[in-house]
Amino acid sequence: MSMHEFEDLVEMSVNCLDQAGEHGSFEQRSLFWNLYQFQESWDTGFTHLRVIDTLLKHRFVYQFNIEQHPEYSAHKAFFDSIQDFTFVNLHPEEKWHSQTNPAAGYVKPPHLFCDAGSLLWQRFVDLGVLTGNEALPPAAIDIVDMVKEVMIAAAAQNDRELISIWYTALGVHLWSTCSEEEQEDVKKKPSLEVIRAIVQEKKALEIDPGYGFLVQPTPDLIEEDPFLSEWFQISEE
Repeated sequence: MSMHEFEDLVEMSVNCLDQAGEHGSFEQRSLFWNLYQFQESWDTGFTHLRVIDTLLKHRFVYQFNIEQHPEYSAHKAFFDSIQDFTFVNLHPEEKWHSQTNPAAGYVKPPHLFCDAGSLLWQRFVDLGVLTGNEALPPAAIDIVDMVKEVMIAAAAQNDRELISIWYTALGVHLWSTCSEEEQEDVKKKPSLEVIRAIVQEKKALEIDPGYGFLVQPTPDLIEEDPFLSEWFQISEE
């Protein structure tokens, strides 16, 4: 079952960053790429279409006519038969395989779409269809730095819910995926100081709008785990 809490968090973050207007489109594009990389690290579905206009606006997603697909002539019958949303693999009519034939783009008739940094995007770059900044891949951003950017935007909009959920999400991510050494390294990051200052200023931990995996841990669990204890007792600093 899809973890909708992570899907909703990323959607809220995309909308928040778009409304903030504090970054240029190509900075937004990298933030969006990293947000969706985070989403895909959990058991989630494909949710780009929820905010497709925003993703197109900031050049994270590119839209073409289906006939512009580089393999259209060779697979005309396949492309012409698409009636509903469909992922298009690297080799369009061959079975999907995560390594040898992953999804490269997607179709929602009458349009073809691809994400910046995707295999289909790279084809358009190689063909000279996308040039200049359009041909630059999104930049990888450390997750703590990414969350900081979302937090700053959310604080400017006084969005305590988004701040609270992201603080929980970041803590859960670090707790469940990082070693103790990696967790200690995170504590030294300047971006974490900014994040914690925003959480304190907005009193974000006084509310818990998260659900599913993003509900704040129970007091018993926090008390038992040194990392969670330090993470969620920020209000006492």
